[in-house]
Amino acid sequence: MPCKVFNWVLVWPVRVGVVGGGSMGAWLRRELSTRHQVLIYDVDPARSDAGSLEELVEWAEVVVVAVPFWEAAKVLRALAPLAGGRLVMDIATFKEGLAEAYAEFPPDAKAASVHPLFGPGAPSIRGQRVLVMDVGREGALEAYNFWRELGADVEWGDFASHDYYVSRTIALSYAVGLALARVYAEAGEEIIKYGGTSFKYLAAYAFSLLRDPNAVRYAERAPLGEFLAALRGGSAPRALVDPDEAYKAFYKALEVLEELWRRYSRRSEDL
Repeated sequence: MPCKVFNWVLVWPVRVGVVGGGSMGAWLRRELSTRHQVLIYDVDPARSDAGSLEELVEWAEVVVVAVPFWEAAKVLRALAPLAGGRLVMDIATFKEGLAEAYAEFPPDAKAASVHPLFGPGAPSIRGQRVLVMDVGREGALEAYNFWRELGADVEWGDFASHDYYVSRTIALSYAVGLALARVYAEAGEEIIKYGGTSFKYLAAYAFSLLRDPNAVRYAERAPLGEFLAALRGGSAPRALVDPDEAYKAFYKALEVLEELWRRYSRRSEDL
């Protein structure tokens, strides 16, 4: 199936430059290398294939910016003078400041904002959900096809409303999870003995966040005022999914977690 960037018709394979050699950048190199030539540039030479950002972009036909979200706008601005004739995509979790950075790109640069709705623990790109968003210039369709050809489940997203929703789906989930992790940790391991199904489910999630070095940065974006107001709300909210189906799925998830909690229950009994 065709895919090289030639007059903006994708002809496979392409040369893909990934900016950022962290966990997600390394994951992208592994996955993209199954179809494309891939090099990474990182400020840490030990994680970098290219000697400079300029060297990477000069070589690449497609550039994926995979740096922490608070660095993305700065990196895009550094890319702007180099981006002509290329397709540039960010994968930042939050998009604040990115529209202004993309506005600095030359007219012949293509661009789109992308949000992979998974982390570097995913076994492969195939079947994973990826949102693609138009940033006010050509490039969104090319980005959509780029990820679709890799086997991702690609959907269109709205750039303007993206951060509103992600602050509630990701940031708020992180904030609540970290708060629960702190409460449980302060109670000590004895709490495991008294924990039922809800505790097992929530505690597994809460403590899993501690492996993410950026967890606090995500949690800082949470709308805590809205959350506290919801805690004080009276009537039950409208269900977005069928409660009975959710209940069954909840118990299926607990079956997977059971081995984890059996091990830790035995430890708490030895205290």
